[in-house]
Amino acid sequence: MMKKSQIVFDTSGLGWDVWFGKGLIILTLVALMAACSIESKLNRKYVGKSFTEVVEVMGAPTTIDNRVGGGTFRSYVKKIMLRETPINTGAFRYDKFDSPKALKTEITEFTVNPAGKVTAIRYSCEYTK
Repeated sequence: MMKKSQIVFDTSGLGWDVWFGKGLIILTLVALMAACSIESKLNRKYVGKSFTEVVEVMGAPTTIDNRVGGGTFRSYVKKIMLRETPINTGAFRYDKFDSPKALKTEITEFTVNPAGKVTAIRYSCEYTK
């Protein structure tokens, strides 16, 4: 019969190679999620290209601001009213529970150099009730 002080845990399976493998998998998943974001897709598509390509796809920008030192800052603002959506809580079948109406505002901002090339893109999305 073993005493409590004689119990030994085998930790040989938790070496650096296991922790490194798990860390590498998590790092890869984070990188993939960042690469699939709307902002990174816009960056791959438009950075370094002429702003006329953006206008052909998205239309005229909502606002144009001149930057100190040349170039412009052009932004697109898109507002969408999201309607009430029924939510089933599973508690009672006939209880009505709806999510509130919300206004979704998508803002896409392009930084354009004096030559007319897109140098940076920023995307943000806001919800207001």
